[in-house]
Amino acid sequence: MKKIRYYYSSMSKQVFLILLSLFIISRFVIFSEVIFFDINNYSDTFNIGGSIILYVFYLLFCAFFFFGYKFFYTTYDKNHVIYHNILLRKKHKVDLTLIDRALLNKHGIYLYYEKENKHCILIPFYRLGVISPVGVDEFYRLLKSKNIEIEKSFTVLPGSRGSNKLSSAIYTGLALLTLGYLTQSIALAVAILKNH
Repeated sequence: MKKIRYYYSSMSKQVFLILLSLFIISRFVIFSEVIFFDINNYSDTFNIGGSIILYVFYLLFCAFFFFGYKFFYTTYDKNHVIYHNILLRKKHKVDLTLIDRALLNKHGIYLYYEKENKHCILIPFYRLGVISPVGVDEFYRLLKSKNIEIEKSFTVLPGSRGSNKLSSAIYTGLALLTLGYLTQSIALAVAILKNH
């Protein structure tokens, strides 16, 4: 079976998530130093267990969005297509021999059974990442070879070329802002260590 995979949507998003994870770790280091060195008796006011759980949750949250695109993929052959959602442990299988038409728009690939108005399966272009253009192209060729009626409403695959410049700019800005906070946190952690 062939596979249509997803990959991370932009490098700036990945850099932002790495910097955010490092910032969370640096805040945890400061928290640990305050508890360990008992600075100004702050350790009496902290909920240590709750704080540790919260820091772990934040790190898992960042890891989820960093690797989340790997939880989704589509497999197909000449007779079947299966959309996999590992996160929810769900599979949606469709018999390609019964497919009458396909609609490709900015959201994904919709496949329809004969004489039905509602799609039987959707292969989305975005799932915590962007769909592989090579996989979509091979699947598109398979649909054409099976003489399925195809309606396509784009010339360039959404998310594959220059269409996500705004989101990249936003993630770059957030990454720079996080980098500023990260350097402050590291400086504070180092200052606490030097003074104790």
